[in-house]
Amino acid sequence: MSIATDGINVAYNGTYASKILLEPLFVTNMMEYATVIPNVKYKMNMNLANTLKGITAVNSGCGANTCTDTDTFAISDKVLTTENVSVKQEQCWNTFKDRVIRESYKAGINMPDLTGTELANVIIDRIRTGIGYDLSRNMWGGLSTIAGDLNCTYSSMGDGLFELLSAGSFANSGKSQGVEGAATGAGATASYYTTGGDITGADAATLLSFVFENADSTLQRLPAADKCLFVTANVYYGWYKALTQVAQAGSVNAGHSDAQSGKERLFFRGVEIKPMWVWDEIFTATDASSDAADKVAMLTDVPDSGASNSQPRNLAIYAAKSNLFVGTDVNSPENELRMFYDPADDKMLIRSYFTMGFQYGFNSLVYGASLTD
Repeated sequence: MSIATDGINVAYNGTYASKILLEPLFVTNMMEYATVIPNVKYKMNMNLANTLKGITAVNSGCGANTCTDTDTFAISDKVLTTENVSVKQEQCWNTFKDRVIRESYKAGINMPDLTGTELANVIIDRIRTGIGYDLSRNMWGGLSTIAGDLNCTYSSMGDGLFELLSAGSFANSGKSQGVEGAATGAGATASYYTTGGDITGADAATLLSFVFENADSTLQRLPAADKCLFVTANVYYGWYKALTQVAQAGSVNAGHSDAQSGKERLFFRGVEIKPMWVWDEIFTATDASSDAADKVAMLTDVPDSGASNSQPRNLAIYAAKSNLFVGTDVNSPENELRMFYDPADDKMLIRSYFTMGFQYGFNSLVYGASLTD
């Protein structure tokens, strides 16, 4: 979710100006890259029907076909569970009395009531942005049960996709598949096992090629517009370098031209690459937890080059957008806000309530890999 407002200006009759600067917070609007299922109050059973093939045969009379290559129709079940989520914030007008010019306030007994003022609009903007940010963070890094000292907001929406993919045995028995990069020794430690580690263009091309080529054929056959390559930020930057460096492995004319002209969306073999800025923060937070149960379970555990953390930190997840599910009882959680004035305490109160949960469907429609040495 992008920031719609980057500041507000207020003037003292042209003689004095004050500006409230809003710290930018760049959040991927995950609603664009997943299937949103509304009206989920608590749980929803997701019935997954398998693909049938090899079911035709020469008609030999009465009775079922006897071909040995015939698939059997089956329905598997997954459950999307939502959590009751709340936003409960309060703001006392007195905080701003010496910082925001008085023309921003109402008069007399209504002075503490910020309703309808520009300052209230800024507060609402910050709350909406924060909800969108927490949604993106919990969609991937959420944990229904926190074992150590991980920030409690990580449990506000139940298990995220990292935990669900691990439990669902996707890709490499519930872990991302390790892909050997070119770096070794200390270089591998700094690049592959460090959050925010630098990734070369060649390594980014190696990882993206591996994920694309080793995904299930069911995923491969879907139109490119229906899929997405979610990657850590530095894999994205590495691919950007591959496109902007002449003769770099992976560079192609169209992609090279797009990158050079500053287009924000990059693609790999027709599939959009989405940098997941929030993944680095998730890895940093879980690393700092005092309990191993709070770590990102789906990351491949491999012997590395002496790094203190043996989990890779640069990965790619290739998925069909229709296979990632967001369950909620509202269409747009960040718009489910109520801001009102409490005259008893001279405070502005902000409240929001909604349900939120995540799930994915078929293992065949999602695949992931991490750079290792």
